[in-house]
This record gives sequence, structure tokens and C-alpha cells, in this order.
Amino acid sequence: MTDQLTGIANRRRHDLYSIMKWKEATRLQIPFSICMFDIDHFKAYNDTYGHPAGDKVIAAVAQTIKQYLQRTTDFTARYGGEEFVAIILGGEARVNFEYLKKIRQGVEALHIPHKGNVSEWVTISMGGVTVTPHNNEKYADYLKIADNMLYDAKHFGRNQVVWYGGDKEQWREK
Repeated sequence: MTDQLTGIANRRRHDLYSIMKWKEATRLQIPFSICMFDIDHFKAYNDTYGHPAGDKVIAAVAQTIKQYLQRTTDFTARYGGEEFVAIILGGEARVNFEYLKKIRQGVEALHIPHKGNVSEWVTISMGGVTVTPHNNEKYADYLKIADNMLYDAKHFGRNQVVWYGGDKEQWREK
């Protein structure tokens, strides 16, 4: 179940994989991180450069994310349109936050021109959460938190990472 455009997992594969890994993290009591990515002002990019160019951007962003998330405990999927999701098993929240900042920087370093963006280049916004799941908790609830963190990243100006590390601790790349 691979996304044809990007070569990474598709949403259906994510839906199956995420529940399986959530149960594993619950059983082993290991940290579980979820991150949502979105290409900034992608509609404007498509309107300016055309859909074939937009497809190339989606593929380039996917490959950059995949390049950074290569461990056997990492998982990346195209969630829909220009949105991606990543799952990281293990690792402390702050470490994963710092690591994902490098992905954001890596996408910007592609130097794909984007007039009218928050930068002169294509950028991404990211939101994430790290939790050690318990039996009464659901993956979907934490996916929603990651999505809310993504919304915050957009609200705070885009081209940044906002992360919820638990215990009401939130980090934001400035």
C-alpha cells in the first residue's frame, strides 16, 4: 500500500500500521511520537506554478522526510493532498522535536522557489506529540493533538515545528 506519487506509504497503510504500533508501544510502555506535516501555502504554489510542478514538490518533500526518517522504528505516510504523517517509536519528546526541526530545515534547503510563501522557498509546518500510551488511550486522540500542534505552527507563522511533550509542556521552534 504505497502512494503512487511519492513512493512512501499511503493513508490506508498508515491506518493499519499506526494501530498495530500503538498497541505495541502500549504493551511495551515505550514512547510513541506522531507528527503531522503540511506544505505551506500549497494551493498558492499550485495556482502559480501548476499542478505538475505541485506534484514534483509533494514528491520532493516526501523523499526529504523519508531521507531523515530511516530507522526501522520510523514510519512515514502521505496522509492526503500535501499532508504527511510520521510515527516514531522510542526516543524522548525533546529529542524527537529537535530531530524533526532538521527535517523542516531540510525541506527549506531544497530551495524550491515559492513566491508569496513565508520564505522565498517551499517550506513545511509540523506539529507533533510524544506519549507513552496506556490501555485506555486511543491513537486517534493523539493524532488529533498532533494535528492541533500543526494548526498552531500555521497560526504562529508557518515554517516551524510545534511539539507537545506531555505534562502540558509545549515547544515551538522560533
